[in-house]
Amino acid sequence: MRTTGRRLRSNIGQALIYLVLTVGVLFWLIPFAWMLFSSFKPTAEIFTRFWPTHFTLEHYQLIAAGGTALQRPFVRSVFNNLLVSVVATAAIVATGAMTGYALARVEFKGRRVLSGAILYQMIFPGVLFLIPTFLLVLEMGLFNSYAGMIVRFLTSATAVFLFAQFFRTIPQDLVDAARIDGAGELTILWRIMIPLAGSVTAFVALFNFMARWDEFLWNLIVVKEYDLMTLPVLLATFTKGEYGGYPGAQMAGATVLVMPILILFLLFRRFFEEGIVTTGLKG
Repeated sequence: MRTTGRRLRSNIGQALIYLVLTVGVLFWLIPFAWMLFSSFKPTAEIFTRFWPTHFTLEHYQLIAAGGTALQRPFVRSVFNNLLVSVVATAAIVATGAMTGYALARVEFKGRRVLSGAILYQMIFPGVLFLIPTFLLVLEMGLFNSYAGMIVRFLTSATAVFLFAQFFRTIPQDLVDAARIDGAGELTILWRIMIPLAGSVTAFVALFNFMARWDEFLWNLIVVKEYDLMTLPVLLATFTKGEYGGYPGAQMAGATVLVMPILILFLLFRRFFEEGIVTTGLKG
């Protein structure tokens, strides 16, 4: 009887957990599904029907011709988004790997202090440094430029920390053997350490690319010309005033913004899982 009661309570508990998780997933999926369907609905049905009577591409055609019809260069904004995201992600991976390797494997004065400072800096939200960084960008003459959007994200304390944590798990004998064979520190890093840190590198690259792709506040502050705006910023300028009457185009633009990130996550989900396990359990 006791065993039966325990099994019953366990089954009820699992059922409640699955019920809560299912409700949570639905709360996440329903707005996304509404956005996706609305991008293919006729304008008259966007706020009146969840499932459209027929599908149309008129909203996507509208934003594709946005440079002339709506005075909003959507196609160029996608290119801007890709350029800024790729350059910033490549810089973060490179600087994170080099700094992490130095902190983990190279002896120099102040290494522990620098490592502690990087870890301490991770405590503070990035918005605290927004104003001083913006003033620096103004002084450097990078306002309203691609460089102004990228310069703030040339490195990441989190990337440095993750690489350093992983590199500390690699046997020192491997590094010493490479040094005895005459390999320099950069050769050891790029030919030995980085290939071994494939899951961490993929995790850092994908995570930062997704973050840079969705970046809004900083790009809104440093860029004012439509031709330089990234897609999130351009969409924000498309929701008010005379352009508020194009909800279908807004939903189409939002779908274009979301889909690359969703596809990347589905394709490289394994690297996310491996990166989280590796950086969370080792070191």
